[in-house]
Amino acid sequence: MKKKLLMSRLRNNGIITTTEYVGKTLEEATIFATEGGFVVRIVEKDGNSFMLEHDAKSNRLNFRLRNNIVIDVYGG
Repeated sequence: MKKKLLMSRLRNNGIITTTEYVGKTLEEATIFATEGGFVVRIVEKDGNSFMLEHDAKSNRLNFRLRNNIVIDVYGG
């Protein structure tokens, strides 16, 4: 039940597309994501990958950045 409530608060019922985020600055993408009910995690910046926990969250977006621009996004 809790997961269903969480999903209903997310933009597009939690369905994301890369076109919504790729090409935006980190600040623009973060604002767009948080307004849609998501939390953001940076997983890669300028080719450097970060150590991450192996947990998955339905309301989290993972951003890959290059020169402070989102080049990829995926859920989890």
